[in-house]
Amino acid sequence: MLNDNFYYSFSGEAQNEIYDYIKALHVYNKVEDAKILEDDDCPTFKREVEEVRNELENGKRLVIVKPFIDLHNKYTIQEQRTISWLLGNVLGETLIQNEAGERAILVYDRDRNNSMLKGARYHQTREGGTIHTDNVNVPYKWEYLVLACIAPAMAGGENILVNALIVHKILKEKHPDVLAILEKNFFWEQRGVADATYEAPIIIYNKKGEPEFRHLRPYMESAHLKLDRPLTDEQMYALDTLDAILEHSDNQYRHSFSAGEILLTHDAQVLHGRTCFSDYYNAVTIHEYKKDHHHPMKRTMDRLWAKKR
Repeated sequence: MLNDNFYYSFSGEAQNEIYDYIKALHVYNKVEDAKILEDDDCPTFKREVEEVRNELENGKRLVIVKPFIDLHNKYTIQEQRTISWLLGNVLGETLIQNEAGERAILVYDRDRNNSMLKGARYHQTREGGTIHTDNVNVPYKWEYLVLACIAPAMAGGENILVNALIVHKILKEKHPDVLAILEKNFFWEQRGVADATYEAPIIIYNKKGEPEFRHLRPYMESAHLKLDRPLTDEQMYALDTLDAILEHSDNQYRHSFSAGEILLTHDAQVLHGRTCFSDYYNAVTIHEYKKDHHHPMKRTMDRLWAKKR
């Protein structure tokens, strides 16, 4: 089980570097238009990001970054998002996440009636459960998930984190028949990115021999239905067993994110999910909130995918 010893705070010097850098930027309408750090920019911040990277790759595989000092008084919402944008681009090349070509995605409930069963993407709903990795929409591999909290929910929305190395150990020791099935190909839907499917296993192994996971069951099930290749009884058994292990409280760490906190994970080795949530009845989107602060903002997270250069 993951323990509490994975919180990280950037030093005052690193925070001052980022503050000066962001305040010196020219006006930009989209976060993605903000100039990323060049070779000589913010050296302390970059060095500390490399400390975080080492933890992601060789330590607990996840880090929760504490909010920057006096975040809400010093930064606009757009500038808060820029902190995540700069951090993600130090970790690697930020990737396109949808058909519109966006690299910085806002995660919030678009409509209370939305559901993955109706074709919505997970980040567009208020649904909980479905513990997963993000690296399911595209067939190629990338390393880092950056998920920053802009506003928490009124109720619920607790984040669930599961160490994939522990899950693999349980499968290997107690359910080797299930592990063998999960190492074989399944079909996957590239929902929201392309009208296409691909084949890949749920579990593969990297050069160190460590397991790496790809999992988001609704996207897999929809791909098998779309191709008229229904999951076999054997595959259903393996998926049910995997999900039962992921849902077991002994294998989970739960954290309710506060505004300004940033979750960083080695995506293929930390599965994540959330409990269902509800926003305030009169909550508004981040776009509406920027224009009028008289209503609370919906639960909003800012998400980046980064591929190691």
